Amino acid sequence: MASLPLAVSPQTAGVAAVPVSYDVAPDGHIPLATLREATLDVPAWPADDVQCTSGRLRFHDGSSPVPPHPVPDGQPPYGDSVLILGATYGDVDHDGADETVALLGCMIEGGSKQLVAYDRDRAGHIVPLGQVTVTTGPIRDIRDASPRFSPAGVVTALVGDYQRCCADRTPQIWQTRGYALRDGRFEQVSGPDRMPVNRHVTDLQVTTGDLELGPATGGYRTGGVDVTITHRHGAHPSKVTVWFYAPPGLERTGPGWPPVITRPESFGVTVAAPAAGGSVTHRFTFRQRATTAGSELPVEIIPVPAMSPAVPWSTSATVQIRTTH
Repeated sequence: MASLPLAVSPQTAGVAAVPVSYDVAPDGHIPLATLREATLDVPAWPADDVQCTSGRLRFHDGSSPVPPHPVPDGQPPYGDSVLILGATYGDVDHDGADETVALLGCMIEGGSKQLVAYDRDRAGHIVPLGQVTVTTGPIRDIRDASPRFSPAGVVTALVGDYQRCCADRTPQIWQTRGYALRDGRFEQVSGPDRMPVNRHVTDLQVTTGDLELGPATGGYRTGGVDVTITHRHGAHPSKVTVWFYAPPGLERTGPGWPPVITRPESFGVTVAAPAAGGSVTHRFTFRQRATTAGSELPVEIIPVPAMSPAVPWSTSATVQIRTTH
């Protein structure tokens, strides 16, 4: 049967369409140069990692910019761009023709990553086959240039328990895991299915209530704030230091404070860590001059002994200071 010329959609205008013979499967081997200038359907990013836009995104020079998105304390930040970090090729759906598996990154220093499989349809347009794997839960990184195809059509990649950034030298644990297309979706079919504990990495979370200061007495308003520390997974520290960055005029008060470590712009107290996989709440009391406005009280937690945070944005919070009359 003769090959027919392809129509070019508005999304692929300017990218040469590849003639497809209708007696064979479409060629899903999309050169990296073409991929970097294409419009791609990008699956949703994981809820517990750096966020980016998803859906149909136009790439230029391998990048699709992301508008600024302010987020509340303790929530994953937004990256500033979606990047195409690499691609590999193989027959993932066993149709006799190659498909493309692209490594995408949602980046802001570090960031989320996902492997996504793409093919061409009969008209030559790039279409998604599915998300192969993504950085979520104990998986925090996918090593660039590691994805490979096995002769059986299994996509393998090195996945890590921690993502380094900048000059970070925290030891990482890497595993080779394999994924295959089964009934229209990718499933893990080889390699370990659990990450061992890395004694250098922990996943702690801090949450707080408001600091509500009561009616003025003796020129001061007094109140307390609950600080809850949760150990979610990873190494289990024996203690946690809570650092407070108090605004001018806010002072510690009451007898319940542990020994205090002072710095020029902050002070800290070291408390027992929660049980592994559990939570513990500590209450701290403050006072503020009655003539001072509310403001905010930033809080940060640091494990003892020192460990790197698997999820950096979960280790800080901002307490809102409110007054009651």
